[in-house]
Amino acid sequence: MANTSLIFVINAQFPFIRHPEAPGCVEETRFFNALSYTWLPLLRTCTNLDAEGIPFKFALVFSPSLCEMFADQLLQDRYIETLDRAIEFGLSELERNTGSNETRELIKLQLDIIQLNRRDFVEIYERNILKKIDYFANRGYIEILATTATACFLPLFADIPEAVNAQIETGLMSYRTHFTSFPSGFWLPAMAYSHGIEEVIKSYGFQYTILESHGLLFADPPPDAGLFAPAWCPNGLAVLGRDKRVSHEVYFGEDSIASNPVYLNVDRDIGFELDEESLSGLFDVRLGRRITGFRYWSRNGTGTDSQSLYRFDEAHSQICSDAATFLDRRYETLSKASAFLEGAPVSITCVFPAEVFGQSWYEGISWLENLFRLAAVRRDVLFAQPSSCLQVKISDKRVEPYCSSWFDSGYAEEVLNNSNDWMYSYIRTATLRMVDLAERFPGDSGLKERSLNMAARELFLAQSIDWFLLMNEGDKSEYGRSRFEESVKAFTVVYESLGSNFISTEWLTTIEKRHNLFSAINYRVFRKKK
Repeated sequence: MANTSLIFVINAQFPFIRHPEAPGCVEETRFFNALSYTWLPLLRTCTNLDAEGIPFKFALVFSPSLCEMFADQLLQDRYIETLDRAIEFGLSELERNTGSNETRELIKLQLDIIQLNRRDFVEIYERNILKKIDYFANRGYIEILATTATACFLPLFADIPEAVNAQIETGLMSYRTHFTSFPSGFWLPAMAYSHGIEEVIKSYGFQYTILESHGLLFADPPPDAGLFAPAWCPNGLAVLGRDKRVSHEVYFGEDSIASNPVYLNVDRDIGFELDEESLSGLFDVRLGRRITGFRYWSRNGTGTDSQSLYRFDEAHSQICSDAATFLDRRYETLSKASAFLEGAPVSITCVFPAEVFGQSWYEGISWLENLFRLAAVRRDVLFAQPSSCLQVKISDKRVEPYCSSWFDSGYAEEVLNNSNDWMYSYIRTATLRMVDLAERFPGDSGLKERSLNMAARELFLAQSIDWFLLMNEGDKSEYGRSRFEESVKAFTVVYESLGSNFISTEWLTTIEKRHNLFSAINYRVFRKKK
């Protein structure tokens, strides 16, 4: 049979969360949970596979704003403090559950993970997990895609090319700060594509991007290989199409792999069940309840009896079975596709949000590790990097992709609806004003340059779709609104101050310290291309 491969792409989008004045907020805890349940376990998996000589390949998309959070000393310090409190709390949980040996074993398991996370983060990675990710990238195991400075829904700014260019250039600046290789692929936030974006991407030297299924299948004309091989735009940019069905099979819906009853019920956390006094050593309940990581129940039921307790051995056995079944299904699909394409090399591109692995699906990292181990033994379906599949050219036909995104609607309904459309006029006005400022003040320095750089930084933050999406969630909409308004107001202060030729250095310094990302930012990226 011809060469068949799986391309795994993990997207690590995360809103920029940094509140020096408000330690212990819920949003900060979500970032710490991403470290504890996705990134540190994933790095341990990579380290183990590397040490055993087992090949593994996948692609990562790190939003530059997330990289800035990983590298921030304040957040690093607070994460370590959070781990220390969790260890103390775990010891108190052992005392509280003296009557249940099974529950105590689960608590010990969680304590071991917390202590391992602390050791790895402080001693092994010296607080810098990006350095280890860069190591695996240089070894050829991980391919890192570039992306925009913040998660900007680019089709909404397609008629303001200066905004699109500024997002891409600042994202590249951040990439070069944290990683040593040059990215060959570019990730469109939310895989949001509209006609003409391919020209911008290609102009920066990128070789490929990834689109949702219908973005490629509805192309004009449709590619001969469907989703099983790259297609090429008229300008030579390669496009890979995500197989949406695979994502649904893994984590979406009641019949997905992740919803198996033996797996941990991540929604039943004692952070939402115990009283305020019991949780006081871990966090202040008045600031909002949140996930603690101490979860004792499987998805098997909602009761509190021993039958509903999570059983690690059963879950591990199911992980192995699910990994084998997943590879069997992909082999069957790829075999049929190869036969249809007369033996041509074929691949399936699978794209997942990072939170699937370890957070919304506790066993996700272990499942991923088992996939790599099984694939190395079977060798009928191998894992590949996106760039390595570009040499497969089944047809010389050039295609024009269809407007699309990876949201449930398939387009832009999630970022432009009656809950968040009021934000659009503000961000459009601010964006056009930023372009105007960059043109009017091309060579300024000193305090004025600081102010303009701060304005650009706040505009990038306001352009992030994170705040637009939070407006769709009732319990999070207030935070999304406040963060969006905060950045728009800060930008407006700078804009108006340049007219009056006065700005408060104390205020400016405060904003710079609060939102300290992109220290090398240059507001001139918003200038029009000559």
